[in-house]
Amino acid sequence: MGQKKFKSKKWQKRPSKAGLPPGSHVYTGNITAIPELEVYHYGISSCKKTTGNAEMQIVTDQPGKLWINVNGLTDVQLIKSICEKFGIHILYQEDILNVFQRPKLEEEDSYLFATFKSLSWDEESFNVDEEQISIILAKDAVITFQEKPGDNFGQIREKLETEGSVIRERGSDYLFYRLLDITVDQYFDMLEKLGNYLEKIEDQVLDTPGEEQLLLIQNSKKDIMVIRKYIYPMRDLMAKLVTSEHFLIDGRTKKYLRDVQDHTIQIMENTETYRDINYSLKDIYLNSMSQEMNRIMKILTIISTFFIPLTFIVGVYGMNFRHMPELEWVHGYYLVWIIMLGIVIGLSIWFKRKKWF
Repeated sequence: MGQKKFKSKKWQKRPSKAGLPPGSHVYTGNITAIPELEVYHYGISSCKKTTGNAEMQIVTDQPGKLWINVNGLTDVQLIKSICEKFGIHILYQEDILNVFQRPKLEEEDSYLFATFKSLSWDEESFNVDEEQISIILAKDAVITFQEKPGDNFGQIREKLETEGSVIRERGSDYLFYRLLDITVDQYFDMLEKLGNYLEKIEDQVLDTPGEEQLLLIQNSKKDIMVIRKYIYPMRDLMAKLVTSEHFLIDGRTKKYLRDVQDHTIQIMENTETYRDINYSLKDIYLNSMSQEMNRIMKILTIISTFFIPLTFIVGVYGMNFRHMPELEWVHGYYLVWIIMLGIVIGLSIWFKRKKWF
């Protein structure tokens, strides 16, 4: 970490949508991966997986439950067609494409719409990576829209393909809960790595404080601000889910949702702790720099103290008066050196007894 050249992190610029009517289908992200579709038709006794590109047809009239996963948001027409198939309002379609959307939960008569951030820690750049995920819970169907390819839902896929798994037996709201739960669990992993990173910064600040360490502290501060920005509304989202009376959420699932809500509260508290640690790191940095400056000034003062009497002596005998008795002494030169060395030795013994060095 210490050998890498760090730069100050810049806030991601938000594209302007000024003048566009509400519900405009405009992708605001900068990730241009080709969208991929993943469709699971599953029930207690079977699970059929279908993958393909944007042209793949989504069949909704098969028996059982449905999970549609879209990786990539660049194909606006694909997202629009899927949403129209399930009767999703155009404003929510706009929210799916707007990757700067604040996490929230919206309840409609026939479906629930939730959008939030998946956060992870990048070990290479020491940075918080964020990805917007939108989930629609409909009757016997869950639809997920992910900004980037790749996710942490592999465990869910394995459970869907395993006969007798709880996800197969329960309703779509249980799959909805599991997707939220895995995302929140990822926050714990991300915060643990952030905590280790802050410990490394603290060690560097105590060991060799410098401009690079100050930049690391400032960058970690921005990371924590990003985390707080999305954790707080995530807590509100979970609170709204727990208290919801929507018919799509089974009473048995609410117990699990309350557990996720507790996790979001714990994550929020951990985030505040790391925020305080970051503030204290800056104080430690300033104190370390102040102590280093005091140490340097102390050394310079000691050196000056040695040379002040020596400078006085050589200054006196460097004056151009014609009548200076000491100048005629045969051993005067050696006597002056003995006096100056005695002063240096005496000051050294005195400073040593005072424990000034």
